[in-house]
This record gives sequence, C-alpha cells and structure tokens, in this order.
Amino acid sequence: MKTVKGAKVREKLIFQILTGAVCLLAFVFFRPAQTARAEVAYGYILSDSSWEYLSYDEIADMPLQVVCYAKNEIYARNGRRFVSGELQNYFDQQYWYCGVYAPDDFSDAMLNVYENANVALLTQRENEMGGYALDSGYYDYNTVYQYISECYYYDYGYDDYYVDPDSYILYDSDRRYLSSGEISQLSLQELCYARNEIFARHGRLFQSQELTDYFEQKNWYWGYIPAEQFSQNLLNDYENANISALLDAEYARQSGGYVLDQYGYSYSGVGSYTCYDSYVPEYSDYIFWDSNIRYLSDGEVAGLSLQMLNYARNEIYARRGYIFQSQELRDYFGSKYWYYGTLTSNQFSSEVFNAYEKANIELLKRYEYAAAPNGYQLY
Repeated sequence: MKTVKGAKVREKLIFQILTGAVCLLAFVFFRPAQTARAEVAYGYILSDSSWEYLSYDEIADMPLQVVCYAKNEIYARNGRRFVSGELQNYFDQQYWYCGVYAPDDFSDAMLNVYENANVALLTQRENEMGGYALDSGYYDYNTVYQYISECYYYDYGYDDYYVDPDSYILYDSDRRYLSSGEISQLSLQELCYARNEIFARHGRLFQSQELTDYFEQKNWYWGYIPAEQFSQNLLNDYENANISALLDAEYARQSGGYVLDQYGYSYSGVGSYTCYDSYVPEYSDYIFWDSNIRYLSDGEVAGLSLQMLNYARNEIYARRGYIFQSQELRDYFGSKYWYYGTLTSNQFSSEVFNAYEKANIELLKRYEYAAAPNGYQLY
C-alpha cells in the first residue's frame, strides 16, 4: 500500500501551515456492492498508455502474458468487455474497470492516437514472442500481479494524484449506506478508524496521536480543521448515517468503544474492505452516455440548459480522467461511480480524445457560448 512519509509528510505540513487550505484529492470513486476483504488492489499495468506513447524499451522485458494483458488493458480502459473469460475475470477484479461495451459494439475509433499506437506496439511485441494463448487450460494472474508489484513504486511512488483504493478501510463510505453485514466484518479498532476515516476525508485534525499518525500515512488526507471547529454540516446523509452505524457497532462490541492511544498500539490489524464486483454504469449515469462513440446532433444539444451544456462537454474530459480545478465539476463528477481523475491540467492533452469526442466538444462549446458570451460560470 502506498504511504506518505519523510519528505512527503514535511511537504504536506509546510503546505498546511502556509496556506491553511485543503486539497482533498479523493477522486477515486468505486462501485456499490457487497464488500470483501481486499487481497490485491493494483492499478494499471501501464498507467500512462492512454496519454503517452510507449517505447519498445519500456515493454521489451515484459513477460508474454503481461504484454497481452497490457494491450487489452487499453481496450478495458475504454469500457470494452471481453469474449475471453480469462481477460474478463482479470479486469473485473480491477477497481478502475467499468465494462460497458460488448466486443461487437466496440470500435478502434474509440481509441485516441496514443492508444492506437500503443496497441500496435504491444501487438507487435506479442507476435514477436509467439503470441499469448488465452483461456488455454489452467491459468492464473500471478505473473501479471508480480510484474505490477515490482513496477508499482516506480509508477506511483511520486504521483501525488494517485489514490490507492486500499488506502481506505471503506473507500466509499461517503457515497452509500454501509450494510450491517459488512460492518460486522470489522474489528473493534477498524470500526473506530473507519468512523474517523469519514471525518478525515473532510480535513479534520485529530487530538489522538494514534489517529493522527494513521491518517498522516494517507496521501488523500490533508488535516486542517481543528476538532473543536469541525462541523457536522460538512457531512452528507450517507456519512452521518454510516458514522452512527459504525459508532453503534463499536460500542456494542465493547463498552466505551475502542480505547485510543494505548501503549504499543499498532496498525498491523487494520485492513481494507474493498469490492471488485464490476459496476456497469447505466445510461442515466451520463448526460450523453455515448458521446465518445458517436457524433451528437444539433437537435439533441440545442435543448440543453447552459449548465448541462457545460457539464456534457466536461463529461467527455471526465471520461478521459481529467482532474478538474473547479469545485463544482469535482463535486458533480465525483458523484459518478465511473469517474476516475488521473490527469492534471499540466498532464492533459487534447490528443487523448478520439474523433467523436473532439467533434462533440466543439459542438457543445459552440452552443454553450452562443447561449452566454462567457459560457457557464462555474463556482
């Protein structure tokens, strides 16, 4: 799991002192379903294959199975489902995967220039190695996970924007009601920590040294609100309900609940209860669910409000992992289970868009600025 230590912690503390501002980078949002204790929660084989050209040297030492999976990862990032049970099972386990399109409905036109070039390079390398035979008798994912594990630090070790889903006890306790069944899985210590995790998401500082040390390890945590100044008004209905449920379970387990700051406390028993059941977005999750695979018409765009024109245009950016600076857009897309912010404005390039997306952005922008000279004003 990724932690923030040493210089990283010092940088964070300096930032808090100088600015007194919060930078909660909790933009990794996940699926609603039953939960199970996480054993593996890796990200991508090639984290930048959707926005940078790969070189032959980067993939030269990849095992054959990893090359095949890396190629198909590019399709998976664009929502493709797979005929191969081996691939489908693998990607269903990845927290970032939302399989939307049947193989027959998927077109390479949905890929951008980076993705098409990288698919071609990986296919070339796979063919050089003799090709990987999918679904051939016994298979496992050990080779793939070992490769990712070895590269994990180099991929994410200095990436301030990546949030490991397993860095939370309950990563989505801010957007759904927890069930009694999953709460019952937690230890007494985890019940206490999971409850305080909800406060920590909102930047609360803790008087407990045990909690302070624990949350300071998380790159998503930016404590800046003293406990006595923290307001319950910062919490939403899910969070308030989950805090109550966790507190009730904690005090039912032991009178007075978990005792913090006892000598010799340890975090070794604190786990992450993540879910790998793939969430398939519904049409209603989007303004235009298919704006990345077809050209929008004037007729369907003309009827949108100024706000929806802006949201629909930024929805195309959101699909490609853009991290929004506007709080309004961060709040809006943060409520979508399909959204994963991975690219800052400095990292983002219009080349990540395919031909459909580029045309639809221009169409929506034209209508938005025709309706208001300065466009929709975001907060």
